[in-house]
Amino acid sequence: MTRRSIRLALLLALGACTEQTTAPGVCPDFCPGGQISVGDTIFTDVIHRDSAFSGYVEGFQGEALPVTDLPGVVDSRAIFRMNAMFTRVTNKAGDTTTYPITVDSARLRFDIVHRDTNATNLWVKLYRLPIDIDTTTTFAQLVPSFTDSVVDSVNLSALLSEPLIFDTATLRIWGDTIQTDSAGHILQVGNTDSTLILYVDLDTTQTRFVEADSGKVAFGVRVAGDSLASIALGSIDGGRAARIQWFFTYPDTAAAPKDSSALRAALFDSFVLNPPTPPLDSNLAVGGVPSARSLLRFTIPEVLRDSADVVRATLILVPVGPVPGAVGDSFEVVAHPVLADLSAKSPLGGFIAKHVIHVNDADTVRMEVTDLVRSWAQDTTAATALMLGQVPEASSYSQIRFYSTRAPAFRPALHVTYVRRYVFGSP
Repeated sequence: MTRRSIRLALLLALGACTEQTTAPGVCPDFCPGGQISVGDTIFTDVIHRDSAFSGYVEGFQGEALPVTDLPGVVDSRAIFRMNAMFTRVTNKAGDTTTYPITVDSARLRFDIVHRDTNATNLWVKLYRLPIDIDTTTTFAQLVPSFTDSVVDSVNLSALLSEPLIFDTATLRIWGDTIQTDSAGHILQVGNTDSTLILYVDLDTTQTRFVEADSGKVAFGVRVAGDSLASIALGSIDGGRAARIQWFFTYPDTAAAPKDSSALRAALFDSFVLNPPTPPLDSNLAVGGVPSARSLLRFTIPEVLRDSADVVRATLILVPVGPVPGAVGDSFEVVAHPVLADLSAKSPLGGFIAKHVIHVNDADTVRMEVTDLVRSWAQDTTAATALMLGQVPEASSYSQIRFYSTRAPAFRPALHVTYVRRYVFGSP
């Protein structure tokens, strides 16, 4: 073969194997032949042995005291008892002789931590209650006191419409601007939030200082209004307990008695309501007072454990009906993973999902629990259960009920989107 023939043969060979730099790769002999497969399934049979439990947090342990008047729905009233007051003082430090005090007036303060800003003609009414109120006191027992023992009434809507007072003397005495009405009620807005601080001045006929009772007094609060009559007062557990300042005189070495005052905080507070939270039934309950929680146990399908990766998981809950209440009294339902399944006493982890419940609404509740279901799919030793609760607990009369697994048509379900693991072929 001539040199020219050899050169031509090489060129033809190279032309047959030319690299295609601008074309996509083609590898039919080496790439796997399978496809990515996505599953989207509503598992209706993975939840079992679901139960509701009550009695976790009582009304006197709540972060707020709901006060609501919704005819035909609920009547909720705050109650609180103030700490005892000393009845004798010494004239000066180191003196062993004590002198009786003479109380001439008092100033009661309570914080309104929640209200519906759309309420109209909203009245806050203060009542004198028996000093022996405690955790066992019921709504029915206090009906007489809430009928004929009114101490004072404040039109909160009208007070909020009064101009702000910010003169030098006001700022020096109160530390901030105030609003006041013709009856002398004082209102301040909290510096860090929208809390309203209400001060009510009381004389000795409105709040009786009885030495034999060590100055113990108790009060109750109701509301009334043309619409949306609902507020919440601060509580001991919420760090905003009611307080009373007693103003008194006592003998001085001089001819005139000496003026002084002392502050006492609430020793006990709670709220009573009618009708009370109904007893548990076959449904799942969350909230109310005493607070209820619901435990849901899961069986993780084998397809999620062995051959799929979870993309998204959503818990589906169907309410039995709308939650009755004032429009502004919405609350949150939260889900906590169970660290060990000990039924009602199961220890809980941090919350992993939440959903805002709007009163008078019965929409299906969906809570994303993707991370939790992923961890269950990967860890066969984990307790596959979660607890539903209200936040904050026992601070509202509202309770929501969901259908349980005992209602097949509306039972809770788990909606999972997952990707089946890719199976690579052999080269």
